[in-house]
Amino acid sequence: SYSFCTLLVEGEMGTKTPRRSGAGASKEKLVLNKQELNSIKQIAYEYPDVEFLYLRENDFDAFDPYIRLIDLKMLDLSLNNIKSVAFLWGGALPTTTGGELALPRLRHLFLTGNCIDSMQGLSYLNSLETLALSNNCISSFEGLGSLPNLKVLSLNFNEISTFKHFPFLPSLSSLGLQGNPVSKCEAYRAMAASVCCAYLNKIDGRKITDGEMDLADRMQGKVAFCVTEGFIPTSLDDELVKTEADAFLLELQRQQSIGKSLNLQSITLGRSEDSPYKGTTPIEGIPVVLRVCLKDMRPAQKSRSDVFHSSCIFPVAFKVTGDASEVLVTGSMNDWDNPIPLERVVTGNDVCFQTYLYLPPGKHEYRYLVDGMEKVSEDRKTTSKYGKGTCNYYPVSDIEVPDDQEDRDTILHIRWLRSNDYNGFDLLPEQNGLSYTPGEEDVGRCMRCEVLAYEEGNFTSIVFDISQPVQPGFPTCQSLVINGDCVEGQPLMADYEYTGGSEHTQLNIKWIRNALDGDLDVTDFAEPNSLAYYPTTDDVGCTLTVSYTPMRSDWTAGNPVSATSKVIRAAPPK
Repeated sequence: SYSFCTLLVEGEMGTKTPRRSGAGASKEKLVLNKQELNSIKQIAYEYPDVEFLYLRENDFDAFDPYIRLIDLKMLDLSLNNIKSVAFLWGGALPTTTGGELALPRLRHLFLTGNCIDSMQGLSYLNSLETLALSNNCISSFEGLGSLPNLKVLSLNFNEISTFKHFPFLPSLSSLGLQGNPVSKCEAYRAMAASVCCAYLNKIDGRKITDGEMDLADRMQGKVAFCVTEGFIPTSLDDELVKTEADAFLLELQRQQSIGKSLNLQSITLGRSEDSPYKGTTPIEGIPVVLRVCLKDMRPAQKSRSDVFHSSCIFPVAFKVTGDASEVLVTGSMNDWDNPIPLERVVTGNDVCFQTYLYLPPGKHEYRYLVDGMEKVSEDRKTTSKYGKGTCNYYPVSDIEVPDDQEDRDTILHIRWLRSNDYNGFDLLPEQNGLSYTPGEEDVGRCMRCEVLAYEEGNFTSIVFDISQPVQPGFPTCQSLVINGDCVEGQPLMADYEYTGGSEHTQLNIKWIRNALDGDLDVTDFAEPNSLAYYPTTDDVGCTLTVSYTPMRSDWTAGNPVSATSKVIRAAPPK
């Protein structure tokens, strides 16, 4: 039995009176803390319209799965012995397609101090704004899902060691993870900011500093992606973090390709080797180039007879004849790192070692290691431009794509994507080559290039790399012309093409009159910073020059350019 004299109901006006009946006020707050309760069946029957329900410090080890409180907005089950959130779905966790919520209008859920070890079942609570799961036994973000309205997420003092499976939470403003193993990492706050949305302003109750946000911005792209896959940087040094992220993503994809026909050896997004610009940061207007090396893991006969067809990536056979215990190959195609083993093939009395690598066009350096000894043949012998000493090289050239290429069903397909505001990527249509030139719309976004493998028409594997955010190019005027008839009273228009990030709204344009005697007139001559000019009688017999200085929105100015008209003619008398 339950003594209802301890039940207080608070109506909209805040008055508190003992009640038994559930009828009456439409907005009710039931406070039932410390009542040694282990079921709310009778309470739900009495108060079916309750909106705020406090059940702290009771004896619940499972919440009644058959209870449906369709108006409940806030539920506090802190300091009980709840082991699962299955009660939100009537006792059974939902499938990947969702289910019927027992509390469909729930906005605030407090489960602090329970025995919950998983966030499975929280994926479809789209109305949830507050989720408090501190002091539980949770070790992973898996199951949380991208809750569109979640503003406050409290997971203090759990067992979370990485940000693996951290979802995109577009409304999140406050995140609490103190007391978890991940919070002890040096880069913890920057990592948290890098994987969260722009609205996040507090981590563990403290505002994010400008320095932390700057570091988080520099982690965007590959580093942030790796963080959501479990990567933990060992320091705050930018270059070291990027190097560690490169190695992490490569090893992650190598592990994922075990058992597949193609195994990733290396993949990078950078600039072409003949580019005058150094570094790997993508810049507007400068092509980003994919370099990739894939090893065919199928038996030699299968590799030779059933190649992956592509207009950009081609199979190259590496072969050493003669017997040995082990033969490896390494070179520029895999950054001179992690030598690649060759398969031992016996044909009658002949023994050889060989492998097939899929490579893009270019001059690829390589060197064999036979039983630990470096071997360089006299054919195509050269000195490594990467400082690796004497080696051989193999020139891979573009080949003409057969007319029936589209009919092949064992292929490699390349596609480019651009990051969006939701921690995802959008496909760029008709971008299927080895390079992509970022434009103004790509500035601040990260590029992702994927290589997809299909065998006999079926998708089998994918490898990819992600760039850092694209930086704006130097403000540049690609072209400047004066359009219109050079006649008194007729409009002349300056037409230009700008590149270099977002252009400043204030144009820097001057019109100059060039007299036949060589004098210039730029004062009180034309409307300042105007693209249009109407020649007057004073301009007849002169030429006009328009000068334009490209300027980015951050006031960075480029080099001025100019264009000159023909001689202005007098208009017919009117």
